[in-house]
Amino acid sequence: MKLFTAAFLLSTLAAAAAPLEFVAPDPGTVRIVSISAIGSGCPVGHAFATVDSTGTIFDVAFDQYIVEVGPGSTASDARKNCRVSLNLEYPQGLQVSIVDTTFTGFAALAAGQTGTCRAAYSFSGGGASVAAQKTIRGPVETNYEMNEQVDIITWSPCGDHTAILNVNSEVRISPQTTQAKGLMTNPGRNTPNRSNPSSMEGGFERGFRKPVGAFMELRAPMPSPIRDRCP
Repeated sequence: MKLFTAAFLLSTLAAAAAPLEFVAPDPGTVRIVSISAIGSGCPVGHAFATVDSTGTIFDVAFDQYIVEVGPGSTASDARKNCRVSLNLEYPQGLQVSIVDTTFTGFAALAAGQTGTCRAAYSFSGGGASVAAQKTIRGPVETNYEMNEQVDIITWSPCGDHTAILNVNSEVRISPQTTQAKGLMTNPGRNTPNRSNPSSMEGGFERGFRKPVGAFMELRAPMPSPIRDRCP
């Protein structure tokens, strides 16, 4: 099961008042160079990231991104976070931004319990952040999906051909003090347990449509529109 997917498109800003025209860079010119992760849900040694030989498909596995409340749990067990940073490379002069994201996970909550999954996207060095949130109320035991089509309000910094996209996610359950057991992951392939790690995976696929222009969908926690001129 995927942590999330992100839809991207490529655009060129012809003039301040003109509509965007969509373009696609040459294959191989937009890629994930590296991935790092840090946080209570992905401590050192417990997040396992790989990028394939094309630089367009990645996988990150977590074995401690699980939150719990109830007997035997502590306050710190009720909330965990993870910041995944993607080092991106693309043609000189472009900018990238997020458009669409999807998270999936698993929740087992008792009556009166509320689970929250939240993710915020931002670029190091500039731009506003874009956030999405999913709230789940018990009693429930189910896989969940969080899909958000967000406004294009955050762009990578101008004047470079690289950027770092930070995906700050957190999962929490409230109330923290309860006699009922509650559990939530971000995400989970199956009913989670300590021997069945959560994971995040994704990659690219390209398609084109007219008359609007070329559309590129990147199935990955990566940026989205790419424009060829700074505003």
